[in-house]
Amino acid sequence: MVLLKKLDYNLSMNKVFVRNFVLFIFFLLLCAGTLCYSLIRGERELDTTDDLVMHTYHVITQAEQLSTLIEGMLASQRGFLLTSNEEFSGEYERKKALISEHIASLSNLTKDNESQKSRLDEVRAYFNQFSSELESRIKKLNATKDRVFLEDVETIDSIRDNIIRINTAILNEENNLLQERVLILEKKKREYFYTLLIGIIIGTILLLLFNGFLFRAQAKRSLIEETLKDSEKRFAIAIEGTQDGIFDWDIRTNTVFYSQRFFEMLGYPGRDVNGTYDDFKQYLHPDDAKNVENYIKQYLDGAFPEYVQEFRMKHKSGRWIWIQSRAKVLMDRKGEPYRMVGAHTDITHLIKAQEKLEAEKEEAESANRAKSDFLAHMSHEIRTPLTAISGIAEIMQKRQNKLDESQKQLVSTLNSSSSALKDLVNDILDFSKIESRELELDEELFLLEDLIHEVISMMSLRANEKGISFLFDYNEVKNAEFYGDKKRVRQILSNLIGNAVKFTDTGGVTVKAFFEDRKGGDFLRVDVTDTGIGIASEDFDLIFERFKQADSSVSRKYGGTGLGLPISKNLAELMDGDIFLSSQAKKGSTFSLILPQKVAHEGAKRMDQTELTNKLNDKIQAFIHDECKVLIVEDYEGNVVVLSSFLEDIGLEYEIARTGLEAVNAWKTAHYDVILMDVQMPEMDGFAATSEIRRIEEEQSLDRTPIIGMTAHALVGDKSKCIEAGMDAYLSKPIVENDLKREILTYLDSRKCAA
Repeated sequence: MVLLKKLDYNLSMNKVFVRNFVLFIFFLLLCAGTLCYSLIRGERELDTTDDLVMHTYHVITQAEQLSTLIEGMLASQRGFLLTSNEEFSGEYERKKALISEHIASLSNLTKDNESQKSRLDEVRAYFNQFSSELESRIKKLNATKDRVFLEDVETIDSIRDNIIRINTAILNEENNLLQERVLILEKKKREYFYTLLIGIIIGTILLLLFNGFLFRAQAKRSLIEETLKDSEKRFAIAIEGTQDGIFDWDIRTNTVFYSQRFFEMLGYPGRDVNGTYDDFKQYLHPDDAKNVENYIKQYLDGAFPEYVQEFRMKHKSGRWIWIQSRAKVLMDRKGEPYRMVGAHTDITHLIKAQEKLEAEKEEAESANRAKSDFLAHMSHEIRTPLTAISGIAEIMQKRQNKLDESQKQLVSTLNSSSSALKDLVNDILDFSKIESRELELDEELFLLEDLIHEVISMMSLRANEKGISFLFDYNEVKNAEFYGDKKRVRQILSNLIGNAVKFTDTGGVTVKAFFEDRKGGDFLRVDVTDTGIGIASEDFDLIFERFKQADSSVSRKYGGTGLGLPISKNLAELMDGDIFLSSQAKKGSTFSLILPQKVAHEGAKRMDQTELTNKLNDKIQAFIHDECKVLIVEDYEGNVVVLSSFLEDIGLEYEIARTGLEAVNAWKTAHYDVILMDVQMPEMDGFAATSEIRRIEEEQSLDRTPIIGMTAHALVGDKSKCIEAGMDAYLSKPIVENDLKREILTYLDSRKCAA
């Protein structure tokens, strides 16, 4: 293993060295190439600039000679005119020819300079005129033999002066150009010198760096080789410390090196051998052997990016221990595996711990299922009588015109209290909806004053029973409309005020409702202040946790489940609000409910329950004819009374079945427009009865009879169970009169009951 590690290290170091060497040489060649390119380019620029200087110098030389030749040409003619010596005439012709050659040469030298080209054209024109005048003078001399032509001197001198003037301009421009090009040439020479100097410096530095690189690489290799020796010792100690069994498998020869710990895990101490792959196979559990071999083969074939698997091996004592095997394969240049090195770890204790956790998890899940079954059962047992209580309260509320004022007050309190109790039971038994954020708000416009009166009618009685004061100041929100879920707001206030009353023995409870501006928007704020036991600041977060109270002695003295505040806070947050707490131990507390004043959707309007009930009654009665009939399937007498009363109010005929079997038999012999089907009943429950009715309808191609499920089970998923059984709608108990009438109206409208 150590040799393999050292080999891998050497290969790695060689690769790094070669890579760095190639990169350095590449950089060196790049710099040398750049330098050579710069020098060659500079040399060319120097030659080009030097050629331009010489070119300009030639132009100046030619121009300077041109002025001399003009003067010489004029002097030769004058000598001839004065002496008639033919030598002057020959000189005159020679200089004339030279002038023509110089003008032609200058034209060729300045052909790229438009201004000079234009000047030479003028010079050529003046020269032609100059020659013509001189020739004319000679002709006159031959004709008259008179050598005095003073009248021509002024014209000829003028032409000569123009030629010299233009030639001077040519000389001036060329002299300026010569100075510029000389300066450029000097600049190029300096640049060439500096480039050469910098190239020499950079080359020297690169050579020094290259030598330093080689020296450093060699020094580093020597240092790391020394360090590797120490690492090999530490690695050997670390292997012993990890308690892992090491193996090194030469795949080509099928020989395997096994470390001492490899066999110690199997109960064979002091065994450190070179063996074969079969030595490992003989200890594998028979049920795992095939899977292990297949996994190794697939890993060597490249099917998996890493090798990690778990299996059982036989201990010397006869028991089976769990092993986690981890390894890495080495490939040759052809991509063929030639070596596999890895480690075995005894994970038996982890497997046992995992099995224990799984057993505990199964036990917890079983307990959770038992809790769910208990909640479902309690839901039915509580909701069934609560349906009758709330239903009777609603009936008495509608018939209160026969009662005196004291009785009306009692009935009103009974109705609001039963309604609050119904809401509370619904939320407690359906707490999973709040946890999973599946609870939907039923928002509407309502008067805050009406809601507050309901809360006061409930809470004032509790406060009076304890002999404490109870004051609700709501003048600032009187006659104010609020858009939200009235039932949930009432539930929160009932919880907050109920807790304040419960934990206050002396003094009283003060509630103040008002609107305040928060972040540019209107918010309803309700402060519930008491003079009760108070809460320590370190317990503020604790009281909003489920099933917890700040002090266990509080639960023993005052009772309670610890659900009220968590439910209230969750509901407030669901309505985009919150609940805040300010308190001091033994001095009292203030709970503040903050809710945003939302804008009601277009067309939303407030309607009290009585008005809504009357409208539903009118709509239902518009569809009722003599043949309309409803079947009530319910085994609890209290609920039968309530449902019967609801149907009698709207003039719907009905029949009653006490079991699911009775319901199926009644349906077979009579026509019903709607069936109100309880879920939990003796003999045959509502699910089975509904399934049987749907089966018969399908077999006999009968019209579908609307079935509205009624269940005291109100946990998450109960509605889907009703729908899956074939029911068309679902109502949870306690049954709300208006909810029931809405569902009946839906199906009467769809069936269009005929007379």
